[in-house]
Amino acid sequence: MLAARCLDFLAPPGCLACEALNPTANGYCAECGEPQPLFDVACHIEGVPVFAGALYAEPLVSAIHRFKYGSAPESCAALCRQSVRGIDLLGIEPGDVWVPVPLHPLRLAERGYNQAALLARELARVQRAEVDVQRLRRLRNTEQQAKCSRSGRTQNVADAFRVRNGATEPRRVVLVDDVVTTGATLSACIHALRAAGDEPVGCVAVAFAATSVA
Repeated sequence: MLAARCLDFLAPPGCLACEALNPTANGYCAECGEPQPLFDVACHIEGVPVFAGALYAEPLVSAIHRFKYGSAPESCAALCRQSVRGIDLLGIEPGDVWVPVPLHPLRLAERGYNQAALLARELARVQRAEVDVQRLRRLRNTEQQAKCSRSGRTQNVADAFRVRNGATEPRRVVLVDDVVTTGATLSACIHALRAAGDEPVGCVAVAFAATSVA
C-alpha cells in the first residue's frame, strides 16, 4: 500500500484517454467524460453470446488505443471494470478456462505484451479461474484488422488460429478480446476451438462497436 502511494506521488495517474492529471475515480478526466456502459449481451457470434463493458466510442477508443499501442498495460484493470458484469450475465463458471485471442509471435515481440492476455488474467482473477494464454495459436502474422475493410476482415483471419498441440482435454472456454467490431476474429477463434473439441461458452470484451456485427 505504501509503495503504491509513493508511486502515485512520483507518477500520479492520468486520464485513461488523454493522460490529463486528476481523473475521476472511474479513470477519465472531466473533459473526456466517461464511456457509455452496456448492460446486456451485445450479440451472438457463431451462436456464442458476447458481452462488452461499454460502447466503442470516445473516450474509450482513445483509452484502448493507449492500452494497445501506447505501452500502457497499467490501464488493464480500469478497462476491465465494466466488463466484469459479463461473468454473471453469461453464466461463466469458475471451472471455465479463460482464453485470450492470441497475437502472432512477431507482433507480440514488437508490442511487448498481448493486451487480450492481460485482460483475460484480470477478468479471471475475479473468479480465481484458470487462464490459458497458449491454448490458441495464431498461425499467420495477419494484417491488423483495423486496417482491413469490413469484407476483408473475415478473409484476413480465415484459418489463422489453431488449438496448440498437446492442449489438455476439451474445456468450456471463455474468449477474451479488447474490441468486438465485425466479429471476424472471434468467429475464427470459435471455429478453431470447436475443431479441437472445446466448447466456447461466451466472449468478453472491453468494447463493442454497435453497428459492426451483423
